Amino acid sequence: MTQLFNKGILEVDQEKLKAFDNYCEKEESDEFIIVLKNNMYHKNYTDTSEPIQLNSLTKVFAGTAVGLLLDEGYIDTLHTPLHSIFPSLINDPKKDITIWHILTHTTGIKTVGHDNELSSVDNCIEYVLSLDLEDKPGTVSKYNNEAVALIAGIVEKLSGEKLDEYLSKRIFEPLGITNWIWLKDRSQNPYPYAGLALTGNDLAKFGFLYLNKGIWKGQRLLSEWWIEDSTHPTQNIDRKWGYLWLTAHDKDGNYIGYGMSGAEGKYLYVSPGQDYIAIRLVHRKNSKETPSADEFFRYAKGLIT
Repeated sequence: MTQLFNKGILEVDQEKLKAFDNYCEKEESDEFIIVLKNNMYHKNYTDTSEPIQLNSLTKVFAGTAVGLLLDEGYIDTLHTPLHSIFPSLINDPKKDITIWHILTHTTGIKTVGHDNELSSVDNCIEYVLSLDLEDKPGTVSKYNNEAVALIAGIVEKLSGEKLDEYLSKRIFEPLGITNWIWLKDRSQNPYPYAGLALTGNDLAKFGFLYLNKGIWKGQRLLSEWWIEDSTHPTQNIDRKWGYLWLTAHDKDGNYIGYGMSGAEGKYLYVSPGQDYIAIRLVHRKNSKETPSADEFFRYAKGLIT
């Protein structure tokens, strides 16, 4: 990280930075990182060196794998129907669900709103393929861990590689990310919706890859068009969603960036126009419940306005 980011003083209101820092420390954070115009402010409150579970922040890595499938020609379009990848769906009501529906939370696949059952089955992909539809695809936007689980199967079916291996070769290794863990089901499918663990520094590298439009140390790892499309509103059913990224807007409704959150306080915010990344990670909460992600993003947006 020292080759990328300086440890200089951030050009921000120092009182706002102190308030943001105090908030993160009070909420039992392990790591708090700000990167602004290549200067880094990093607090590791617990001196942890372990990768921290990102929970639902994992989804943007799974989405990145889909972008790579397009880059490499494994699919021609996000509107590729699932039945062309999973032939067992050819006569199933889910056959016309597309990858685009998965990325925009509009599949209509039945969801229970949490991942307790999904994370306990032997094979999360086969489990989701057996679920019923509760809405017509493309008509309702509903946060859906079940649908996102299919990305592990899509990547393996098309590339012949497990999701974690696929991303490791194309993203983690070039970024120098070696200290990572990816939880799997008993069939060895990585959980695309909530299974990846990274350190704060390595999450900052990933954020910087997006901030830098897919280029890392002069090498293009990810298409610029994918970064642009995936981090902006993608449909009119619920315009807060990109492709598994949450888009961010100011109080007047103007687009200012994107981010994603994971349960228990795992947050990443990226503002390209301000050359800015904010990260907060916590291993686990020991006391009170973690506040909503809105509180973190309020501090993150407020630091540079």
